[in-house]
This record gives sequence, structure tokens and C-alpha cells, in this order.
Amino acid sequence: MQPFSGGELLDTPRRQQMVKMLWDATSLTQRVFDEYLLEPICRYAELVQLLPASESHHHAYPGGMLDHALEMACYGLRLRQRHLLPPGAKPEDQSSAGELWSAAVIYGALMHDVAKTLVDIEIHLEDGQEWRLWHGPIPAPYRVRYRAGREYHLHAAVNPLLCERVLGAKVLDWMMTQPKLFALFMYTIAGHTERGGIVAQLIHQADRASVAKALGGDPLQALSAPVESIQRKLAEGLRWMVKEQFKLNKKGEVAWLTEEALWLVSPRAVNELKAHLYAQGVKSIPGDLNRLYGELQSHGLIEEVTEGKSVWKCEIVEGDWRQSFNMIKVPPTLIWGVEDKPAPFRGKITIRGEGAVTVDKSSSEDVAVTKSESITENKPRAGKMPPPRTTDSQPSSQTDTVNDTLDDDIMTLFPEVNPEPEIVSDQLQSANAAGQESSAEPNSSRSDKNVGSRPKSSTQGVNNNSDLGERFWQWLKMGITDHSIVINDTKAPIHVVEGTYFLVSPGIFKRFSTKELGDEEQWKLVQKRFQKLGLHIRSQGQNIHNVSVEGPNKTRLLKGYLIKDPREVSQRIPPDNWVLTLIPHQVDKDETNE
Repeated sequence: MQPFSGGELLDTPRRQQMVKMLWDATSLTQRVFDEYLLEPICRYAELVQLLPASESHHHAYPGGMLDHALEMACYGLRLRQRHLLPPGAKPEDQSSAGELWSAAVIYGALMHDVAKTLVDIEIHLEDGQEWRLWHGPIPAPYRVRYRAGREYHLHAAVNPLLCERVLGAKVLDWMMTQPKLFALFMYTIAGHTERGGIVAQLIHQADRASVAKALGGDPLQALSAPVESIQRKLAEGLRWMVKEQFKLNKKGEVAWLTEEALWLVSPRAVNELKAHLYAQGVKSIPGDLNRLYGELQSHGLIEEVTEGKSVWKCEIVEGDWRQSFNMIKVPPTLIWGVEDKPAPFRGKITIRGEGAVTVDKSSSEDVAVTKSESITENKPRAGKMPPPRTTDSQPSSQTDTVNDTLDDDIMTLFPEVNPEPEIVSDQLQSANAAGQESSAEPNSSRSDKNVGSRPKSSTQGVNNNSDLGERFWQWLKMGITDHSIVINDTKAPIHVVEGTYFLVSPGIFKRFSTKELGDEEQWKLVQKRFQKLGLHIRSQGQNIHNVSVEGPNKTRLLKGYLIKDPREVSQRIPPDNWVLTLIPHQVDKDETNE
């Protein structure tokens, strides 16, 4: 991939709108905002480029790390507004120092995962040289891949290493004017969250909200959940199941302990863990089995076989008894610490290779997950995503629709934000200008929100009175571009079949009608207006196509539309969902086939 400037990376409608949200939620003057918030955000963007936030978990797509940080900043700043900070200070001190605490939340969103670019990911330039970001932003075309056998918790300890490069000396000087805040901030980004106080709490909750959104959950529900981490819940659930529920080293049971590892039969153990946590009222864990495996692996609770694979194929032998299982491998210290571990299995466990994630019967009717295409290969691929617009380019009238570029959940968190589109390209350019100086002081604030306001964009979004089919089409394209609409996933409204997009009907139209029109009952009208556009494939005079979904215990049908030219939707087409098969068309009367 080609490296871009921070301004170019931020110059997309959705990212601009999130930057504007940060501007609207602070009372800093424009110059101070640009110098002490926008410039660090630009430096962060230039550092992380198009790197993903994870390999196959949340925000696992080109640019995912930048999107994750900006989402966290928006969530975190909204959460911060519920607190009087600094804690316990006099009202006049809270008024004078409060903006610095708001800025620290944004800084924490940028820094909480930034060292993943050093310890989780390898970056290779065209000449084969490995580039490490402590030398600075990527200087030439690059490829990335995830390190095999990486340490999942190391990045937190390494985060402070990049602090000065992202935030800059002036920002750190500003935070040092509040020693307590500086301490809480550094403890938080270094992984000592127990010492991070309110800063760690806000960053943690914002992280959960962004991840929940990316995984199809409810960010608002995640924000109201207890502060305790999902990692803690999964670990304690495993500990309880092994100690209280599972019997060790018994035929017909789930758990087998050796000197090196605790082996649990898969997927039985994971399903029982999920059922236990749900029974305890824990709703934040993924319901989908594949995602739950990814969650366990991403937090280091189970060990991977090969890169991205969590299930081992093992053979257990005890005397004359021999049995093969798919199993997950758990570090024994997670369950017993180092002192009270039970006696190990006296038989023999032999690793035979890599097992498969199998879906339990209760979820057999769901569409199986196909891993999303990511940028972790060593070779360039065809159909790369187009580069972001440069800062002096004009926004497209077909893509700068405000309601489509912003997620509804973020808009809900910012109910007071004016929904008119405002472009911040001029600020992005000034933030990238080398050696620019500002005479503003960090403690400057604006009493009037109109001071230093952004110039209005000349681009108008899709009018509420415009054609519903066109509005749906623009919403669909933007949702696929910014990954707010999930593809090829369990119960996703869109899949890829035979190289093109398959829109599940009526699900995708009901989703649009609910989110954009506030009335699900409008879906039939939206569907009819979409058909008028002629963007779908008709076969034997029929609009609706049937697709079979192959599950382990059952086959079911989905109905929907096939798009004529998938590149009208996006330049980068995900791979086919291999569990879906297009059925040759037969005449089939259906109310959605008008």
C-alpha cells in the first residue's frame, strides 16, 4: 500500500465528521484545538496509515486502527461530559482545568493500542526492509502481516514509547501542568489500569463501545455495562467452569490437564462457558461461536495453533482407550496460579494438527462466518481500495451525505450536534504544514461556539425528499465502505455470492427504513424504488433470487437481490461466502418480487 499524509487519511466524510464532533464537544478556540488536538490526531493517522486494529476481530480492515481510535475519542468525550473533572476539585478549578481532562481522554484513545503497530504487526517496505515505527511514519510503499506467536499484552507496556512521537512535547508539557492527570494517563496507556482512575475507566468504556459497534453489538448498552472487562469475565468464567463444573482427566468429560497445558474439548467447553456467562447476566460476550473463539484468543486466554487458528486436533490415549478430539489449549496458570495445580493426566495427549471450529446445533440455522478479507497478506492484491481524497479535492455529492457517513449510535451520543455537514479540510492542511506555530495558549477557551467555526461545505447531502431508491443505494454503498454494514457474517444483511453482492430481502430494506426513515413499515416502498434503479440482475423476468445456506444439520433459503456490477458498490469485493449457493431460477411467486 502507498503511504498517505495524515490530512489525506482523515479526509473522508465519516472521519471528518468525527473530528467535527470532537470540536463541538470541546470549548477550545480553533487555534488551540488545531494545535493541541487536531495535529496529534493527524500525526497518529500518519503513523498508523491503513493498518487494521486487529487481525480477525474488531476493525480488521484497512484503516481500522484509525477508525477505532476516532470512534473511541468520540465515545470517550461524550462519557467524560457526565463527570465533573478533576475529581473532587473546586468548581473554579474544574472550569479552568476541565478542558485538559477532556483532551486527555482523546489522547488516551489515540495511545491505548498504538504500540500494536510495533509488537503485533510486521511492516515491510518494497526493498524487503522491515520498518519499525519508532523510526517515524512509513516512508515508502509497504506490506503488513501479523507476527506469529505474538504476545497479546505486550503492546500496553510499549505504548508510552510512541507517546512523544504522536502527542508531541507541547501536549506532554500541557498535561504535566496537572501532575495527577499525567500520572493517571500514563498508568492507563501502559496497562496499569488499576492505577488509572477515571481516565482508565473512560478509555476502557469507550474501547468497549467501539468494539461492540464493530462486532454488531449495541455500543450504548456497552457504555452502561459495568467497568469490569470482558477479559476478566471470560477468565473468571473459565476458572469457575474448570473448578466447579468440569471433571479433570475423565473419559467422557471435557477437561484434560498435562504439565504444559489444560486441554478443553471444543466446541463443547466453549458452548458451556457461553451458557454459564449468559446465565450470570453477562450479555457483552459474542453470541457467535467464531467470534467468541477470537475473543478468547485475542485476550490470550487460549493459545493459537497457527496464525488466527484456535482449535487443535488431539489424540488422547489411556491404556486401551483411545479417542480423538478437537480441543482448545488454556494456560494452566489462568485457572490455578502456580501453586495449587492438580495432578496431571497419566495418559498421553498427542497433537495431530489443526482442528476445525464447529458450530453447535443450536446455531445451525445461522449463516456460517467467512473471515473477512484483510490486508495481512505478503503480496499485493487486485482491486485495492482507492486512496482517500486529498485535502484539496472537492467532496463528492454522492458520498458526502451526513446521515450516511455517521453511525446512528454516535449521533445518539451527540444529540446536541448540528447535523449540517461541515468540512475541516483547511484545518487538516494547516495541521500538516511543517513548522506551523500558533500563538494560542492551551488554556484558551471559547465562550461562543460560533468562534472559529468551520466553513460550511458546499456539498449538500441527499435531500429527505429525494428518491428513496437513490437514498437507499447511497446508504448501502457508504455502509459497506465504512464497515457499518457487516458482510458475509452470521445473519448479515449482505453476502457475496458468485462474485457479486447479494442483498437479503426484506432484511436490508427494513434496516434502512428503521435507521434512516424511522419507520420499518416503509420497507416495501423502499424496495420498489430500488428496483426502479435497475441496478440488480433480473432472471427469467424475476427480480428475487434464491440462495441456499448449508448448515451442519440443516439447509435453509435466503431471498434477495443480486447486484449487476459489484464495483458500483465498492472497488474492493470481498470473497464469496462459501456456505451460500445460488439456486438456478424457478418461477416463484413472492410478495417481495413485485
